[in-house]
Amino acid sequence: MTSTYPPSPQHLRAACVHADGQLARRVSVATLQVYLDDGLVYRNDDDGYRLSPETAQAKGVGPYFITGAGRRAILSDSQRAAVDSADENSALGPHVTWPTGAALARLNLVEYRDASGNTHPTDGDDGRTGPKYQPYLTPAGSTARTAPAQT
Repeated sequence: MTSTYPPSPQHLRAACVHADGQLARRVSVATLQVYLDDGLVYRNDDDGYRLSPETAQAKGVGPYFITGAGRRAILSDSQRAAVDSADENSALGPHVTWPTGAALARLNLVEYRDASGNTHPTDGDDGRTGPKYQPYLTPAGSTARTAPAQT
């Protein structure tokens, strides 16, 4: 049997897509502990302070939230390279393919902007003229970029 890292990545993908980065409630205790121990998710106490992985399940209040490392852990090699290619203005590099950009947009790690800075749901390609909008990292995408690599 081969193991994948992280375990049950669909839970982290769902949290990545969630507007607040919340993990679903249906994650097993064992998987949650792996996520906590590896810094992929966190949970707060009743005062809003982040709990240690050792106490988060027993003493935590409310939902678990995905971290930048959790977002980075679910990315493919090409997605990670695209996130890492962003310049100082958060624009992705010119060699990022549209499937990679679209996948990152579905994960809420990238948004498309026009020359005026207005956001758009897609790159605006109508199949004839090519992309009209440039992909930029969202704040969540920036956290994935700066997160430490997991092994």
